[in-house]
Amino acid sequence: MNKKITCISIALIIAALGVIQLNSYAEPAKCNMQTLRQSTMEYINNKDYKKALNLLNACVAENPKDANLYNNRGNILMELGKFNEAALDYQKSININPKSTAPYNGLATVYMKTGEIDKGLEILLDLKEIAPNDVIGALNRASFELLLKNYNAAIEDYTIALKDKKNSIYYKDRAYAYLANSNPEKAIADYESYFKAGHESGEAYKYLAIAYEVMGNNDKALEYFRKAAELYRKENNMEEYNSLMRIFKAS
Repeated sequence: MNKKITCISIALIIAALGVIQLNSYAEPAKCNMQTLRQSTMEYINNKDYKKALNLLNACVAENPKDANLYNNRGNILMELGKFNEAALDYQKSININPKSTAPYNGLATVYMKTGEIDKGLEILLDLKEIAPNDVIGALNRASFELLLKNYNAAIEDYTIALKDKKNSIYYKDRAYAYLANSNPEKAIADYESYFKAGHESGEAYKYLAIAYEVMGNNDKALEYFRKAAELYRKENNMEEYNSLMRIFKAS
């Protein structure tokens, strides 16, 4: 009886090993350039980045001089947190097609995530030379410039983006740059444009209040500090709300 059971157990183990071996040699992803975009987007929408990466690996192997493939694979690698590999792919894309704007922005995003601010700005300045009016590049540059306190440059880049009314949300960011650059009048004008476009936030009202405070208009400053507090409470940002409430108690 024991010998029979042992034989059955060994047979089951061998069968299981056979299944594992077959699975480990599963057919690799095949590249179909005609359906690549659709397939990749389906994987991305399902957050199945590894399948997207396998598919792009296959396509890169078959088309090693396609700049778009390296850029797209860089995007996937960045989602997977493989920043060094993503940076290499973006750089390959740039080397193949230096006039394509997307890999410059992708590489800059990698540098933002890794805290290499100077490198990020450098690559975006390279982009500015080939595409001075690229809106995504301008917005990315402005983000780096704010971090580096290059306020004039940030204002210039936000102005490029704000030529398109769809980007009206960035009035708030340009307003902050104006305020940090000691120009409260233009900051106030930008905050008003931001609100007029249908946006609002506690942060915007707080800095609008600060702009009026800098100009010596304390009544307006208090009015907008109160508005900021109301919005912070709605946004469930109790730290900022309590901070502003202390201002009212002290006044």
